[in-house]
Amino acid sequence: MKQVPTRQVHLDFHTSEFIPEVGKNFDGKEFARIAKEAHVNSMTVFARCVHGFMYYPSEKFREHIHPTLTDHNLLVEQVDALHKAGIKAPVYIAVQWDRYTAERHPEWLIRKKDGSHEGASFLEPGFDQSLCVNTEYYDFLVEHTLEVMDLLGVKLDGLFFDMVGIRPCYCSKCRQEMRALGIDMNDETEVREFAKHVMDRFKHQMTAIVKAKKEDCTCFYNAGHIGPCTQVSKEDYTHYELESIPSGQWGYLHFPITARYARTLEKDCVGMTGKFHKEWGDFHSLKNLAALEFECFRILSYGFGCSIGDQLEPNGRLNPNAYKRIGEVYGQIEKYEAYARPSKAVVEAALVTSENLLYELKIPESVMGASQMLEEIGLQFDIIDPSHELNNYKLLILTDDLVADEDFRRKIDAYVAQGGKVLSCGKGGLSERSAYPDSFCVEYQGEEQIYPSFLVPKGVMAYNLEENNECVIYQRGEVIRPTEEGNVILEGRAPYFKREGVKFCSHIYTPSAKGETFPVAVQGNNTILFAHPLFSQYRECAPFWCKQLVKNAIGRLLDQRLVKHNGPSYLSLNILDQPEEKRYCVHILTYIPIRKSATIDIIEERTAVYDVEMEFHLPKQIEKAFSVMNQKELEMKDGKLTVPKIDGYGIIELCYNDNGL
Repeated sequence: MKQVPTRQVHLDFHTSEFIPEVGKNFDGKEFARIAKEAHVNSMTVFARCVHGFMYYPSEKFREHIHPTLTDHNLLVEQVDALHKAGIKAPVYIAVQWDRYTAERHPEWLIRKKDGSHEGASFLEPGFDQSLCVNTEYYDFLVEHTLEVMDLLGVKLDGLFFDMVGIRPCYCSKCRQEMRALGIDMNDETEVREFAKHVMDRFKHQMTAIVKAKKEDCTCFYNAGHIGPCTQVSKEDYTHYELESIPSGQWGYLHFPITARYARTLEKDCVGMTGKFHKEWGDFHSLKNLAALEFECFRILSYGFGCSIGDQLEPNGRLNPNAYKRIGEVYGQIEKYEAYARPSKAVVEAALVTSENLLYELKIPESVMGASQMLEEIGLQFDIIDPSHELNNYKLLILTDDLVADEDFRRKIDAYVAQGGKVLSCGKGGLSERSAYPDSFCVEYQGEEQIYPSFLVPKGVMAYNLEENNECVIYQRGEVIRPTEEGNVILEGRAPYFKREGVKFCSHIYTPSAKGETFPVAVQGNNTILFAHPLFSQYRECAPFWCKQLVKNAIGRLLDQRLVKHNGPSYLSLNILDQPEEKRYCVHILTYIPIRKSATIDIIEERTAVYDVEMEFHLPKQIEKAFSVMNQKELEMKDGKLTVPKIDGYGIIELCYNDNGL
């Protein structure tokens, strides 16, 4: 797998035509020096921004050159300056957003069903009036891209195409093609499928054009998310850049989800955050040092390269204080990156996502809840979709809204027959004909009619809970009945009545009637099915008992876990294998994001934890344990060790031999 640079900056330069003397203070030597001193080894610079302006001496599209750009050769001078400092300089090209073009070519706009264009009014500030790549706009993009490639020649490192999303369009070109294909334009799903086809075709054609001209040019297409929607077009990417700023539309929970999926697609990955307090375009803010550390260390803990978003001010000068902050973090990344790159994640489980492949950044609540819960449990897991190979994992976890088609139901049963384990919640694995996989050993009886249910943990399922104490599950569950092979491992009780109309009790729900119990979790042939949507419930309000029940169920299915620890729930841990170095590297983070404002989680300081006990059961025999941060050997016996202190970020090196266990 070809590696891309690890310490990148994505340098936005979306600049209004109403600002005078753009780029006036650009100085190539200062520009490169500031970047170099910040330990940056790649900086994405702009050919054309979403205002629609170009920052190079275009011969084909002179009208697109920024009208107040003082030096039309800015792009080339940026690339040359960075290269002299040993810094890569891939080039940014806007795709679906371009205000200048949108105003002058209304026939190229993406049209809604009613004929209006996508995005805001042209009388309002903004540049989200999207353009359709199925029109002649495609020809413009090709010519523009080829011109940039000719301009830079051998100096071109790569291309970053932005705003390349699935956007249903009813423009004349799209309607004409949909008619020819027999697509029902009143069916929103069919239209969205066509829109995805158009975008996948665009990526495939553009990559072929780029590679025909310069084989070693990197290509990335950004839509703000990597997920199942990317699977079909994965060969058109040389690598993935995972845009995931902790504010805006993403939040801190987004990155682990997209990262766990992206790493299964067998491309090098770069995680992208920002130096901004809020999000893109927050020119004059500086992110708290601890927050930027956490975001970059977490990216590295997945074995990924890092990218920090910045925005060049119109005068063309980098903010020295912003790069001082970036350098404080990237200096540490440079020190520790050898313990993460190259590497392969060591995992024991896979969460099968219910994310729809026709949407970017539309992550189901069940997936978000499950990802949060499993990370807190310390499970080492990937996120996959039903098309993935299952036999690479000891345990599959099905989200509680993952409806399975017949092929996937058979795939699950075949996986279980070969010794695989499955944990499912709610409708996870339920087919459209209302049947679970045979291996679940349950019969589906429909949705609960009287709810909420009150789960009564006993025995092993009550570990770390109060035995026989009723645990409410606020969301509606399913009614299940075990077959002869099924073993009921958890029972529940019903309320006196369902809260509706004039029939209610107290503030929220009707309490338990203390009546007869009924099955709410069944263990089958290497499977456990919970009748309730525990993952969605955890996303909604994070009841501890939901997490503990899932943890107890995992304990019944897996004889051993790759790692267990007694640290706090906010401790996150990833294990990376570096076979060439004959070592596992355990990356540990203990930062705590806090919701100090209405919209943004904030990190202001590191959080240290002490004397964390860990127990490992890894594929290869560990010979020595070493704390990278403290530069001290750790005593390890029977796979167990104690880490004296983790100050926000720690790496434990576990050296092994090749003899296996």
